[in-house]
Amino acid sequence: MSVVKVENFPATDNHMHINPIKGLGPLEVGKEFKRAGGTCVFVIMLPSWSYGVKVSKTSDFETCYSHVFECVKKVRTLNLHAYGVIGVHPAELTQMLDRGMGIREAKELMYAGLDIAIKWISEEMATAIGEVGRPHYPVSPEVWEASNEILLYALGLAKDCGCVVQLHTESMGEKEIVELSQMIRKANLDPSNVIKHFSPPLIKICEREKIFPSIIASRRNIEAALGQGDRFLLETDYLDDPRRPGAVLGPKAVPKIVNQLRGQEDLKERLWKVNKEHPEKIYGVQVF
Repeated sequence: MSVVKVENFPATDNHMHINPIKGLGPLEVGKEFKRAGGTCVFVIMLPSWSYGVKVSKTSDFETCYSHVFECVKKVRTLNLHAYGVIGVHPAELTQMLDRGMGIREAKELMYAGLDIAIKWISEEMATAIGEVGRPHYPVSPEVWEASNEILLYALGLAKDCGCVVQLHTESMGEKEIVELSQMIRKANLDPSNVIKHFSPPLIKICEREKIFPSIIASRRNIEAALGQGDRFLLETDYLDDPRRPGAVLGPKAVPKIVNQLRGQEDLKERLWKVNKEHPEKIYGVQVF
């Protein structure tokens, strides 16, 4: 059985965006997270245009990756654990095509961006690849097919590198989770190294398929998840976008709900697993 401390309880946000160009930035977001009791955050790369970048060459991806890298360094100065997750957002393909790029050229550019991400991860400038995957909005059959090809490429890179993947996909039920698991296995990647960002609280189904769910940290979601087990992670999907202040959850959300619920003796041990043991085992890093 795990040893659960009463004070300094871990609170880990598995998926938070920080925008040093157009948002509050790493120090303000980090301070808000820490004041609420947060202890560890995984900083996820935003789509390129969020940083004011239009990707037309591979070095444009490196510019975006460097923003994540710098954010992580600054958050760590606040005595927080922080780790970077970098990759090529699936919506990048749509953006490239909308700007007049051909689909073959766009795919090759996205492959190159993923190659660079893996290089950075292998050099320990980031911890995992993400968010990669498929669009969450309707696209043409051609774009859907290309998106799946890019996803398979990313999964193959993760398998070769031995790193964790954070996935962005369309909304998923049991059928879609099973199909996703099959795709992951097709890439010869262990599904337990794949995290489904913005996952529904289908904990038993994800456990059966070995994919790790990361759920939005609302009380309703957490209670639904805990009703099935404790094999999940918590996230806010905070956007750090002043134009959308109410989108998803704020940086205080994970530590706030964790510190509320851990007061229930029967939940303390389980929340310790969610916030410390699971992320440490998955990513191979220290989170508290």
